[in-house]
Amino acid sequence: DQYVPSNIFYSLSNDLVPAVVLFSILLGVALISVPDKSSVLAIFDGLTEALGRINALIVQLTPFGIFAIAAAAAGTMTVDELGRVQVYLVTYIALAMLITFWIFPGLVSAVSGIPFREVLTTFKDALMTAFATGNQFVVLPLIAQNCKTLLAKHRVPEQESSAAIDVIVPVSFNFPSLGKMLVLLFVLFAAWFTDTDVSGWQRLSLAFNGLFSLFGSINIAVPYMLDSLQVPIDMFQLFLVTGVVVGRFGAMLAALHIIVLSVIGTLAICGQLKITLRSVTRYFLISSLSVFLLLAGLRLYFHLFVPAPPPRSEVIEGIEFPPSRVDTRVLTAASTFPEPAPAVGLRLQQILDRGVLRVGYRPQNLPCTFLTKDERVVGFDADMAQGLAQDLGVSLAFLPFHFDRLHEQLSSGQIDIAMSCIASLPDRYLSATYSRSYLDLKLALVVPDYWREKFSRGTDALLDEELKIALVGSHYFASLLKQELPNVEIVEIESAEQFFSSDEPPADALLLSAEEGAAYAYRYPAYTTVLPAKQRIKIPAAYALPRGETEWGKFIDNWIDLKQKDGTVQENYSFWMEGGATKPASPRWSIIRDVLGWVD
Repeated sequence: DQYVPSNIFYSLSNDLVPAVVLFSILLGVALISVPDKSSVLAIFDGLTEALGRINALIVQLTPFGIFAIAAAAAGTMTVDELGRVQVYLVTYIALAMLITFWIFPGLVSAVSGIPFREVLTTFKDALMTAFATGNQFVVLPLIAQNCKTLLAKHRVPEQESSAAIDVIVPVSFNFPSLGKMLVLLFVLFAAWFTDTDVSGWQRLSLAFNGLFSLFGSINIAVPYMLDSLQVPIDMFQLFLVTGVVVGRFGAMLAALHIIVLSVIGTLAICGQLKITLRSVTRYFLISSLSVFLLLAGLRLYFHLFVPAPPPRSEVIEGIEFPPSRVDTRVLTAASTFPEPAPAVGLRLQQILDRGVLRVGYRPQNLPCTFLTKDERVVGFDADMAQGLAQDLGVSLAFLPFHFDRLHEQLSSGQIDIAMSCIASLPDRYLSATYSRSYLDLKLALVVPDYWREKFSRGTDALLDEELKIALVGSHYFASLLKQELPNVEIVEIESAEQFFSSDEPPADALLLSAEEGAAYAYRYPAYTTVLPAKQRIKIPAAYALPRGETEWGKFIDNWIDLKQKDGTVQENYSFWMEGGATKPASPRWSIIRDVLGWVD
């Protein structure tokens, strides 16, 4: 599929670039030997003109799209993340400068005998124009003229050299240049930026596939290469932003690449290469020393000025959380309340008498309840628990619960209610009773980012796959999964965090609500949330209550109804599950607002 497709149109539509490139090469070679090509070429000419008009329209819209992507990236990236982006920018620019001012001109000088300074001087106008415009195509005539001038000055036969240059310059433009090849640095940088492990074999595969991929557009090749290394595709947006800077250096390198091929290729055709052991040895020694000094300098710079990435556990803790509304304690052990079991039917009165509401929570259940580094319990249901305690006029105590001990903790009085986006599924009624639903959560699969296309196409595309899918604290959906995917293996885990934080994930995918999955994907960018293509299943989220506590259950049902009608549930949903928590509390400094005063 990567190189010899059964359906070339499938490869085209799914950006399998090596297959498209190899097919195009084979088709071009085959057409050379076809006797009557005029009818075919006429069709191609018409298609080229039509597609060119479409491309011209898209090019006019491109600056708006790039601006929007750059604005979104600038508005959502933290200062530390921007500091880490300089690893790619500085490395690319440093390598581009070394190649421009020594590696390529020095190579031409070493094999031709032309002085190094003269090579640079001859082509400085072409290089500066390519850098200024960000386009090497516009300087092709200038490159050809400069090559002819340089070679004529060094007594290379004009007729032969001119003919060779007129062929090599336009032909070399169609092949991947070094400016494009350095884009492979971004793919490796993206793997480092997202903590994605890349093996030695994957690096070799990247080099080989990357060469084929770069025959086409960079904007098609980069997503393909990111997927090949299982790097989150979100990094492509960062590539578009950094391309504003590195694109000009890439254009300069591409122009220099054509210059080197043209000069050396023409000299080889004319038999004018002047390779000596002394010149080649001197070139390799200077080049090796230059690369060593460059790498040492980059390593020192990054050590001093590039911030270390924050631990994944702290990614969400940079959010500014709302303050507590009632006196709150956070307990970490289930044995904290050794009191005897309360009498059935008196739970509400006992809460009021003791003056403390005991709420069970799951410590790592994003975005419903989770612990911060300063041991606060925050999240959607933590906020709801704050409101419940406030309405009861009591203080609040959080205690972690486990599904296999939920009945014991509720009936013994260790907790009065469990609040943590618990789906009220039939198999869970054996350990507790449940309130009315306060939210309808969308069922989804959390999968590695590079599998997003496969899973988004629906179960039909997965029938032949031997998959493991994890379920959290319930086997209710096991039969549905078995019905859709006969070969699936079900794995039950205690918490969603176990799926993400394990060295070896216990399953290929995790069945979870889309709201929870989105929060985990924010913390762990290597994963993404996929909604089933055919079925849009919703699951009711409710609060777990002690069995037999009718009065307490009716109170909670009525309280939920009030909070839904006064907008509290929707407000918390917008804040915790629709991205409100990740938005800055105060607007960013703006020229339009803070200087010109055009908006409030």
